[in-house]
Amino acid sequence: MPFESGHVDLLLQYVLLLAGAKDKQADRQLGPIHLIKYVYLADLVYARRNQGKIFTNAPWQFDKFGPWSQEVHERIEPALTEIGAVKKTLPGKTGDKDDSMRWSLREDRLLQEREWKLPTDITLYMKRFVDRFGQDIPGLLDHVYSTKPMLSAAPNEPLDFSLAVEEAPSAEPEARPLMMDNLSEKRKKKLKERMQALQEKQKSRKPKALRLVPLVKNPRVDKAYEEGIAWLDVLAGQPLTPGEKTAEFSDEVWQSSTRKGGNVS
Repeated sequence: MPFESGHVDLLLQYVLLLAGAKDKQADRQLGPIHLIKYVYLADLVYARRNQGKIFTNAPWQFDKFGPWSQEVHERIEPALTEIGAVKKTLPGKTGDKDDSMRWSLREDRLLQEREWKLPTDITLYMKRFVDRFGQDIPGLLDHVYSTKPMLSAAPNEPLDFSLAVEEAPSAEPEARPLMMDNLSEKRKKKLKERMQALQEKQKSRKPKALRLVPLVKNPRVDKAYEEGIAWLDVLAGQPLTPGEKTAEFSDEVWQSSTRKGGNVS
């Protein structure tokens, strides 16, 4: 399927205009890292109800900063320039141009126009995403990292949006007949009398007072206590020496069931 640059432009403009409708000036400014992740989320919610097909046909892959598409990144400047968005460059801390760039635009008429051109499967969710995350990069990254295509891929691998397809709701189970329905009127009457008697008996019982564990005011700290602590320390193994450490993980960790929410016990 060919890359839909027109769809990407529409999404980029819509997301920026959504942010532009926020009350605070600071909340209206989005950088490339926000915009790319919001376009990814738009493709994700669209794929859920369209058999894994995405709206942009962008070749998404797992990059070091999460879901990434170079084609989407290259559309940011022309798409936002087209609608007259304001580009601002902030003092950068990391030296990455994307980290220091912010776009903003407040235009209610354009926002409405872009919204009419997008599927409701997308607009419904994008409003929630922009309201929820806005400029919050850690929160936005944490959310996209936990999505199914990301949890099933390793770095540099393409993302599979078919994993996001919603399962069709199962049919409503048929109502099972109650046992009472099969009883005779005489047995129903006796059963009701017994249930009423049990309820009256339960009401007549006094509630038991809660028993709290007494507070230890002066905990025991003696030789036995110190020997116990020393024994626990031995079980923990040799203590780490102070200093900088390097942890290495097997490449198999990316495909482990733990990343997909498996049991870690």
